[in-house]
Amino acid sequence: MIINNLDEMKIFANKLASQLKEGDVLNLIGEMSAGKTTLASFISKYFSIDDSSSPTFAIVNIYEGDIKIYHLDLYRFDEADEILDIDYETYFYPDDGLTILEWGENVADYLPEEMINLEIRKIDENKREVTISDDSRRERQLNEYLSN
Repeated sequence: MIINNLDEMKIFANKLASQLKEGDVLNLIGEMSAGKTTLASFISKYFSIDDSSSPTFAIVNIYEGDIKIYHLDLYRFDEADEILDIDYETYFYPDDGLTILEWGENVADYLPEEMINLEIRKIDENKREVTISDDSRRERQLNEYLSN
């Protein structure tokens, strides 16, 4: 899917968020400034969370809204084993909320098998290409819904 501006990103985020549920782990993949945090913020707003920001320095932010959202930014992890310093199972296998990961590739060995991998590729200053993997049943469901 090609997204041309912030308004289209918000529309995409709302459509995606309408299908997300407790227990889902959304892994946002993309280079710096691709729009991962922006997408996470729009998803949070959909769930009535107005105060969301990148947890780069805190590692984890927990937002309470219509659904609890665990937002993890793992950019600063140099070694995958650093994830052991936090209660990562709570976030990677949430039973009481939704998890949004940024820079999950930094802890690839610990990531759950059943998660939604969404890649954002920067085409130019405003335009993005968004792709959801098609490896799991959940990803296929989302792809089918989002393509209609």
